[in-house]
Amino acid sequence: MKGKNLIWGLFFILAGAAVILSKLGLLGGVSALSVVISLLLIPIIVNSIRRLNFWGIFCPLAVMAILFAEPLGIEKLTPFPVLITAVCLSIGLSLIFPYRYRMTQKKWSGRVYGKPESTKNSYDGENVQINASFAGATNYITSQQFKKADIFCHYSGSEVYFDGADMAENRAEINLDVLCSGLELYIPREWMVRIEADCRAGGITEEGATNSAKLDKTLVIRGRIKASGVTITYV
Repeated sequence: MKGKNLIWGLFFILAGAAVILSKLGLLGGVSALSVVISLLLIPIIVNSIRRLNFWGIFCPLAVMAILFAEPLGIEKLTPFPVLITAVCLSIGLSLIFPYRYRMTQKKWSGRVYGKPESTKNSYDGENVQINASFAGATNYITSQQFKKADIFCHYSGSEVYFDGADMAENRAEINLDVLCSGLELYIPREWMVRIEADCRAGGITEEGATNSAKLDKTLVIRGRIKASGVTITYV
């Protein structure tokens, strides 16, 4: 809690300073809003570097490049070339370094679990709603009557674990709204997953998929994924 208070305290101090400097014309052609947005993105980048969440690293950097394109003299590279490059780098590095081979807080591990500590949330209702904006969190779905989950993930890196949940019937759904983020879903191997999501400048990857033809329970994944990556890991 103290660490969070320190981070937010520094954010508001720097944001206030940016407003004053902008009014005094000391920021050049940079607007105070661009500085404030960049300050919000920096913790996401730092947290993503710790976890090697490539989507949480390159997508925020792309947004910052767009915001500061004029002062940096890179107008020709924004917005689409920078965004496409960020997506390509995120996909490429995520494929080369899948999570099970990435560095955890203490050592290199072949396990899916053992991630660095982050904000942890638990949900046990039939209908679940998860919101993650400009922050990272680990979410556990423990409901034994699970029916639906709405997941909003903007400029963030989040994980959602469904391995402790069970469906109320033989069908459930997840609705995604993911923007410039990295989202990891951990799904029981006993569930068949059907993907119906709309992906733009992003994608969904699956790790450890099983023979879905033999499974009785179906999870349908819908929604929108923009400039983001969603990883489905079967556990």
